[in-house]
Amino acid sequence: MFLPMRLISRVLINTVIVKIAFGLGTQFLSVPSNAIDMAFGSSPLLGKLALNNPALLTASPEGINLHMSYGSWLSNVSASSFALASKLNRGTIGLQLRHMGLNDLELRTATPTDYPLATFGSSALAIDGSYSRSFGGLKVGASLKYIFVQLHTEKITGYAVDAGITHSISKNIQMGVSALNLGIMNQSDTYNQSLPTRLLSGISYRFSRSTWDHTVCFSVEKSSFVDGAIFRVASETRYNKLDIRLGSHLSDKVTVLSGGFGIRLGILDLHYGLQVGSQHLGIPQMIDLSLRLP
Repeated sequence: MFLPMRLISRVLINTVIVKIAFGLGTQFLSVPSNAIDMAFGSSPLLGKLALNNPALLTASPEGINLHMSYGSWLSNVSASSFALASKLNRGTIGLQLRHMGLNDLELRTATPTDYPLATFGSSALAIDGSYSRSFGGLKVGASLKYIFVQLHTEKITGYAVDAGITHSISKNIQMGVSALNLGIMNQSDTYNQSLPTRLLSGISYRFSRSTWDHTVCFSVEKSSFVDGAIFRVASETRYNKLDIRLGSHLSDKVTVLSGGFGIRLGILDLHYGLQVGSQHLGIPQMIDLSLRLP
């Protein structure tokens, strides 16, 4: 017995929706959401906003640090973030909002037509609350995040925890480990998503001189969404008010080169980052603005 054409069309439509959702979905939690992390790649020892290690969360001794980012990811996906960080007693607290969106998706049936039935968008949002604290050469941190993903009429939510540590072995050598996206996602009838559980570890060495310093970091990541390990090398050179950042990413199927720069202008910092990958789906770019408020 043949299925009615309307049912077949509905199944095909749902299949298209789910395939697009998996292209954005919870995978956005593994995507850099600011220029600094885009230039480095995911590192448990480099960066300021605790995306890849909550222990990295830092803030000025006085006032509030504000950070805003905007840019594009692969396949015209827009990305933005907003973050606040402040000292609290002996530790640092932070709040961050991350958003990614894809617009003008076309809803079509199995029958070819000149015009789509409708257009819709897909979006993903994460709200993170973080805390970090130092104990001598050891620094620990944790984050709790709320996750929201929407595609057409489908909406799913979830919660996850991040945790990490950094340890200064000597004046110039540092090690770090972090576990990210440990949590659950609610499911729907047609949208079955899991979280990209990630484990990162790395070691860095700092070369310091009177007018400049240079840091090199080697790290490895294991993700539940990627077969095999991901290896990364990143570096940062700081000279006067200029920061130069470089990174590389090597996995079984993808090779990525990244870079960027930052300019420190008193209470105002500007940052830019980009990535070039072997998947040929575009060149992700982001620009950041950081302010230190009284």
